[in-house]
Amino acid sequence: MAVTVVLFHAGVGWMWNVAVTGVTFFFISSTFLLAMRHPFDRLTPGGYGRFAVDHALRLYPLHWLGLALLIALGLVYYPSDIHWGPTALSALLIHSWFPAHDIHYGINPVAWYLCALLFCYLIYPFMAHWLGQWRLRYKAALALVLAIVLAVVLLPLDIPGREAVFVNPLSHVLDVVVGLILIHLYHRLKERCSHVGPGTATLLEAGALALLAVAITVNVCTTWLKPWEDVLIWLIPQGSVLLVFALLNGREGLIGKLLLCRPLQWLGSISFEVYVLQFVAFHLFNYLLSPLAGHFGWLIYDRLAWFALLLLLPLAWVVNRVFTRPLRKMLNAKFKTQS
Repeated sequence: MAVTVVLFHAGVGWMWNVAVTGVTFFFISSTFLLAMRHPFDRLTPGGYGRFAVDHALRLYPLHWLGLALLIALGLVYYPSDIHWGPTALSALLIHSWFPAHDIHYGINPVAWYLCALLFCYLIYPFMAHWLGQWRLRYKAALALVLAIVLAVVLLPLDIPGREAVFVNPLSHVLDVVVGLILIHLYHRLKERCSHVGPGTATLLEAGALALLAVAITVNVCTTWLKPWEDVLIWLIPQGSVLLVFALLNGREGLIGKLLLCRPLQWLGSISFEVYVLQFVAFHLFNYLLSPLAGHFGWLIYDRLAWFALLLLLPLAWVVNRVFTRPLRKMLNAKFKTQS
């Protein structure tokens, strides 16, 4: 999913209908996985503070590295396009709160996601503690209310206005609630799936992916879902994919086993770096490599887009090995010592 987002941003236009669904998956799966490790039955100031600092430190260092690389490239190739005010807001990860296009995307256009994810991290303990004891139907009712409010806000807006809503962290509170609904369903259904055979598992996996494919197909072939394609229409299909594959963890069908192959596990291990550093790779590719094919400058390069992966994947792997992992290990040791 991270690679589909990269390819769409690189100019492979038909990837849009796959890539946009991935953003929904990123948010709901983040909440789902947080709920597995941090249920927050008890919420104390100290526990919340450790959680908030730890998860902020998962975002800021890699974000700052990507931002520094983009600033360095910008100073070399297009210094007049660097605006330091919006860049400072981006460095703090507060820029996507602003509705202005030049601010909420900034020098690293994908950093809006980190801003929204940071907000979701900060509210998650309260949401988990507050909603943890709710019945499933009450959680579903809350999700429905939030979806209706978001739909009402989105419907009259033009594309720039819709984008401003999409990147605003408040619009992803709904994703947090959906993630908490999915963890509730997971705990309720886990025992029932304990004896699922490989054939049934494969059918369940294929069914979940087929539901997503149907949603994409309907969105491509009609205009029914267009008003809500940025935020709403992917919640049920992507929620189904997440829930099915989580329930079948350890008893995978054919599709799940294919996803466990070593190359895809490797790709998964560097997916965060792939996402954050994609525009660094685009700039390097556009200004250093693609001139060999007769292209130069910050333009969408369409047919050359796939070749950017040849630069991005090694870059992401190196950063993961020499920056992310050592830093994470050091921070884990420090937090363990303090605890």
